Amino acid sequence: MKFAWHFKTSLTAALLLTLAAVGPAQAGCSVSSSGLAFGAYQPLTFAGKLFSADVTSVADVAVECTGIATGGSYSIALGSSTVGGGDGISTRYLTNASGGDLMRFNIHTDPTYTSVWGNGTTGSLIGGSIPVGDSNQSQPVYGKIPASQHTLRAGSFAATLTMTLTYNP
Repeated sequence: MKFAWHFKTSLTAALLLTLAAVGPAQAGCSVSSSGLAFGAYQPLTFAGKLFSADVTSVADVAVECTGIATGGSYSIALGSSTVGGGDGISTRYLTNASGGDLMRFNIHTDPTYTSVWGNGTTGSLIGGSIPVGDSNQSQPVYGKIPASQHTLRAGSFAATLTMTLTYNP
């Protein structure tokens, strides 16, 4: 008997933009994300047959500003999961369109997966500087689904999280 488990996992970012006044009415900043695409996930390990391993993905978070009269800095917070237990940031969850258990995952600000991207109270913020005039900046974020989530059903898993951009003149 041969077992085949294919888990398709994707993450898209919904955007909630909050900015303090940045100058003339046409000035402002926006934030966007390329989204995370994790691909197939193997939840089970059977000696000599199957091996469950962490699955990772990288996304870019971009900040585009136009007509900035006074430079400053920005920070971007990432909201909590809308499903699952706990604070929704220390562990985030993906839902299966077919039902069943939630898939644990998280998004980190570093490639070693040690700093969870959060709201500044729980987890770290990402940020940078905003120069005068127009600018485009991006930085990577790192998604990770931990291995050995044995109770998951086959299906397509997804979540939508909210990014909040704050401008600090």
